[in-house]
Amino acid sequence: MTASREGKEPGLGWFVTGPLLAVAGTVLGTALASQRWADCAHGMDAPTRTGFVMVMPFAWIGMTLLLGLFQTILVAVLPDQTEPEVKWVALFVAACVLTLLYSFGMGSPDMTPDGSCVR
Repeated sequence: MTASREGKEPGLGWFVTGPLLAVAGTVLGTALASQRWADCAHGMDAPTRTGFVMVMPFAWIGMTLLLGLFQTILVAVLPDQTEPEVKWVALFVAACVLTLLYSFGMGSPDMTPDGSCVR
């Protein structure tokens, strides 16, 4: 590490990345959940996907808050000498974990042998 980078505070790009990853995670998580529910007749297969769309803002706010908290903890806990790449990878992994939790939290329908589904 060069002497010029020691003690450098994270820039605006670092703190903007959390909400942007939250947007990507919310859209991807909703798309994955929507795919699982596509063949079910229990309202989740409506052409507008209204149920999923109405949940997305709340999921984005929740992911943004959690990723912002995680970013703050990373800045506070990791020493200044930590390479920035380590922080970026940790943030990306946290966003991926939250996306998977969101997607699987939406559940999937149980398909019966006759092709119908139940919640």
